[in-house]
Amino acid sequence: MLTRSVVPLALGALALLSTPAFAIGARSQPLKFAAQGVTSIATAAKVAPGAAAATGADAPRENDREQKHQAMVEKLASSRRSLLTAAQLAASTAALPHLTGLHLADENEGASGFNGINNFDQSAVNSGFSVEPPDQGLCVGNGFVFEGVNDAFSVYSENGGLRAGPAQSNAFFGVPFALNVSDPKCLYDPASNRWFVTMIEYDNLLSNNGIMLAVSQTGDPTGSFVVYRIDVTKDGSDFFPGDCPCLGDQPLIGADANGFYVSTNAFGVFSFQGAQVYAISKAALVKGAASPPGVHFDQLSFLLPDVEFSFSIQPSSTSPGTKGDPGTEYLAQSMRARTLENRIAVWTVNNTAALDGDLSKLSMSTVVIPTESYAQPVSATQKAGPTPLAERAAINDFAFGANEQNLDGSDQRMSQVMYRNGQLWTAIGTAAASDGSPVRDAIAWLVVNVSNPAAGPQASMAAQGYLAGPESSHLVYPAMAVNSKGNASMVFTLTGPQFFPSAAYWNFGSDSIHLLADGAVPQDGFSAYFFNRPRWGDYSAAAVAGDGSIWLATEFIPGGARKVFANWGTFVGRIHQGD
Repeated sequence: MLTRSVVPLALGALALLSTPAFAIGARSQPLKFAAQGVTSIATAAKVAPGAAAATGADAPRENDREQKHQAMVEKLASSRRSLLTAAQLAASTAALPHLTGLHLADENEGASGFNGINNFDQSAVNSGFSVEPPDQGLCVGNGFVFEGVNDAFSVYSENGGLRAGPAQSNAFFGVPFALNVSDPKCLYDPASNRWFVTMIEYDNLLSNNGIMLAVSQTGDPTGSFVVYRIDVTKDGSDFFPGDCPCLGDQPLIGADANGFYVSTNAFGVFSFQGAQVYAISKAALVKGAASPPGVHFDQLSFLLPDVEFSFSIQPSSTSPGTKGDPGTEYLAQSMRARTLENRIAVWTVNNTAALDGDLSKLSMSTVVIPTESYAQPVSATQKAGPTPLAERAAINDFAFGANEQNLDGSDQRMSQVMYRNGQLWTAIGTAAASDGSPVRDAIAWLVVNVSNPAAGPQASMAAQGYLAGPESSHLVYPAMAVNSKGNASMVFTLTGPQFFPSAAYWNFGSDSIHLLADGAVPQDGFSAYFFNRPRWGDYSAAAVAGDGSIWLATEFIPGGARKVFANWGTFVGRIHQGD
């Protein structure tokens, strides 16, 4: 039973609602955390991988945390949907998108790239343990490319030459190997000439959980970083107070002129407890301060209309060469409560200059606007091919059989958000219908006008549309970036009956999609046979370099030699936009 009342609003009327909501009922409190020490990729790379890796042994390092969390979110969404009246459901204008897909072009429109971290690299620095999925982190600047996956980091030159790593993520953050780290994100901030890297850290009992944050001391990511730990064990109380210890899952990051921002999804012992937002003084982090000032915002679901709840709020980062909105950090989220959705929420952290002064002057606001429809993605098919682990599963009678399985298509959470000249650019994975094809996965893309006058945030749709691939194919886990000239590119995995999982991209406005790296065989990893959920993603990444080129990274299956329990790889691509 929910612990707070909900006032139902007619969804048809709500489609026109764009009145800002301020944080009445939401909560903010000072954030207290401290520096843990100094690290570098080179130092972490010297950690001995252990005898298991040296002898080529292999073992899966995974638990059922993600499945439990997925069930918690769906249970909450189902409970919230049950509060809607028949009239409210009938008033909704959301409908499954019906799309015609783009063809796959022969040429790659000036793209180049290189193979990034693969399962061999990851397991070699993690005592032979394989991890699925990789979870793609990527940031670029000063001629460097920083890539992060579960659970390894590398730094490359722009031509793909390895400059540092691969390094074990636990060692980089100073976390004992017995503890878990996951969900890497990174950001290069041109304004401060610093690199920011985050992951979650937790024990197997989820009793002591934190966000690990590393901030470079110079503009060189192969140099030293100051490491911080933010304890999030007690953070989360939107629906069932007292449900913690909580895990702050999948940290999402962004920055404006004044602050560095992290949002998480708080999962308690029994229930999902809403999104949390952490705002931290960027100036203090850049200086390597022992205890940077910051604010923690929670109970944000109180600001959203009818049955919706805060979930995967994406902070924005500013496209290089453009100026952000002074004093405002923009964030955004898709909606999760209904099966079919046609709204998003734009959030603001207000008066961000107060991060270096009176923290009580910071606040959060939100505005909800109508959008094109989107729906939870379906599982994604892949081309049939050799699956040696499936054959091994058949011999050893693994828990969930031995058949090649569809890839996990995720849910309809919003992907990364980039701010450019008063607009937010982002994308959402969605199920879609097409003539002659079963329901498949496509992408809804959005460009949103935003401003933050004294009366509260304003938002409206500047442009929106859909992207689908060739007949019966799936496009999953998108990430989009836009440069200062307004050129945008989006990366995703292309898969389907005619495609092994491949790295692909789309240039905004183009009439075709393009391959970055062609998949060679099916995904054939342990999550399919141990957990009945072939993990993929969980996200891709896109970034903009100072010259306007757009960098993209995502998972694909490269083929060739593989580890026993996993065969994934990543590809890092560069699109020469506005050079």
